[in-house]
Amino acid sequence: MTALLPHLPNDRPSPASAARPDQRPVGELLSITTHPAPLTATVLTVRGEVDALTSPELREQLLPHVRGTVPHVIVDLTGVSFLAAAGLAVLVSARQTAVATGIALRLVVSTHPVLLPLRITGLDAMFDISPDLTQALLHAGCGPDG
Repeated sequence: MTALLPHLPNDRPSPASAARPDQRPVGELLSITTHPAPLTATVLTVRGEVDALTSPELREQLLPHVRGTVPHVIVDLTGVSFLAAAGLAVLVSARQTAVATGIALRLVVSTHPVLLPLRITGLDAMFDISPDLTQALLHAGCGPDG
């Protein structure tokens, strides 16, 4: 016996219009600016979302600095609104490179979207973290006397 089912309207979107990843260019999702600090440090200021789509840009911008000649690299993440596992992987890779080349890598972190993934993964114990850029610069010897 075949049951007859009433015809119900299909309110689901077609596969072509189903949820897709954000199609905005990476530059709209993430911005990274580099600022040399007096003699001893380079500061990278990161703003936006660091995820699987944008983490290659972070890697491309960050890794040359931890292979460079400046003794301190500071990554200011206070403007990051989302930090995914792919972003954490970039930071871990940058730390490994920095350790191998003798460069001090310090993160500036003060917001929940960045602190939470660092704490959950235990990476907060692996990185040198400052709550603000002023403290990070003092650790790099870029204070009033340095």
